[in-house]
Amino acid sequence: MIHNFLLLVFGLLIIPAALGQKDTATINALNLESENLYATDADKSLELSEKALRLSKENNYRKGEAFASLNLAIAHDIKGNSKIATDYFHRAIHLYKLENDEESLSYCYSQIGVCYFSQFQYNNANYYYKKSIELCRKLKLEIDLADVLVNQGITLTYLNKLPEAKRNFQQAIAIYNRHSDEEGLGPAYNSLAKIYYEEGDLDKATRYFKYAAAIAKKYENYYNLTSSYNAVANCYLDRKDYQTAKEYALKSLNYAKESGAKERELFVHQTLSDVYFGLGEYKMAFESLSQYANMKDSIFTQEKSDALAEMQARFEVKEIRLTQQIQAEKHSWQLLILIIVIFIILLISVFLFFLFRHKKRINVLLEQKYEMTQLNLEQKEFMMGEIHHRVKNNLQMVHAILDLQARDLKDPESAKLIEDSLNRINAISLIHQKLYQTDNIRAVRMDEYLRELVDDLVHHFRREVSKQIQVRYELEDLNLDIETALPIGLIVAELVTNSCKYAFADQETPEIELRLNEQGKQLVLLVADNGTGKSGEQNGTNFGTKLIQTMSKKLKAELAETSSDQGLKTELFISNYKVYHD
Repeated sequence: MIHNFLLLVFGLLIIPAALGQKDTATINALNLESENLYATDADKSLELSEKALRLSKENNYRKGEAFASLNLAIAHDIKGNSKIATDYFHRAIHLYKLENDEESLSYCYSQIGVCYFSQFQYNNANYYYKKSIELCRKLKLEIDLADVLVNQGITLTYLNKLPEAKRNFQQAIAIYNRHSDEEGLGPAYNSLAKIYYEEGDLDKATRYFKYAAAIAKKYENYYNLTSSYNAVANCYLDRKDYQTAKEYALKSLNYAKESGAKERELFVHQTLSDVYFGLGEYKMAFESLSQYANMKDSIFTQEKSDALAEMQARFEVKEIRLTQQIQAEKHSWQLLILIIVIFIILLISVFLFFLFRHKKRINVLLEQKYEMTQLNLEQKEFMMGEIHHRVKNNLQMVHAILDLQARDLKDPESAKLIEDSLNRINAISLIHQKLYQTDNIRAVRMDEYLRELVDDLVHHFRREVSKQIQVRYELEDLNLDIETALPIGLIVAELVTNSCKYAFADQETPEIELRLNEQGKQLVLLVADNGTGKSGEQNGTNFGTKLIQTMSKKLKAELAETSSDQGLKTELFISNYKVYHD
């Protein structure tokens, strides 16, 4: 009797597996076709990948599921669905680790780096690029190594590490030439052109951008072609050749829409707003600027409406993975042991049921009360998130209006005052953006916030200073309440702005140091530069100084300044603050 039962169970496990092997070739074909399409037809790629993923799960084909998850991640990233893309990338990484497939894992690390880059999370992107480069060198995958070096180099330019980025591009170009890989040279040329653009060599930048565009067009890589055409448009924009800039920007917009690359389309609208303004077409400039603002907001918030469904999907995926692992690892002799264990558990469960039945009603009541409390809390947090979202949108619209007004002003002093106000608005807007984009709406992660704020300011003033400003960070991982974070952000923005504008006139290697850490029972903020000291920062109005003093009083903090010919150092000692722990 037991023998017949075991044969029946074993047959139910083996027969579906044998039948599922017939679909392996179909799954592989779907994944390969999807991989070939995501750069030119992201929607079709998604359709094929979802079918491959479903078949892989039905046939317990883990390698096929990993490949399908990777293709879904890349296609969603191209369409601007960054949150969904990140989840699929992490699932693919987990599956490839189980398969011990280091070559595919190195590619996964590279692509999730691209995904984080598109979300402006440059440090996360650089982290995964390093992991990919390590595996590529270990496995001697030269072409893959060159691809990752280009992507890391692009990220390093946004981290203001231009010499390291240039070395990356030169190494990549050497590898591509050694292997006669013309298609790989396109992104490398495009990235090297950006370095020349940052250095102000517009002739070389334009030439290399056009080289990259020609290669991308030859291989029908519309995703990269969009970027190259937009870059050429910016070169002509800087030359004030607005008509030529418009032609290239419109080409870039057409290819962005054709390939479904939402984040590329976002940057093209930003370029077009400047082009139309230069041509005097102010209505079109405002429309492009509005498109840019709306798309930038939607790329980061669109997926939040599906949060509950995604949580359920992740739970189901984990459950299916666990079942697949158990079915793959168990042998026929373990099945009998499993049946015995289940039988014993059932007996114990029946015993425990009768033993604790009298406590059931109390547990149900407590659970209901807990669920109601959690529901009320989640509703309040959701409402607070929406408030931060709306405040951020309103500030962004004010920013856009003031920016348009500043461009129309003839008085340089008035324009500078509005520019300072825009930087302050950006500091406040960034706080609300950080709050509604995270699960914890009560606290701001200060290391990420201050890095992004200061990087934006330094990038903004780079052209005005005509020098590369190095920023040294020493930021403790602190989650502060908004009442503390907002004044700190305004103070840092004001001090860094003053340093960039007034401190480095005679300094060949300008540096800014930013620290925020706990010392004993105090929170200590330090902003220092190696400029000309207080005497070099006397230009402009006194509004910035008054703002710093007002924010210090709001924090009930002690403000100390040290000025010398070695630079200006400002310290803030805060005793009354609140830290949230994860």
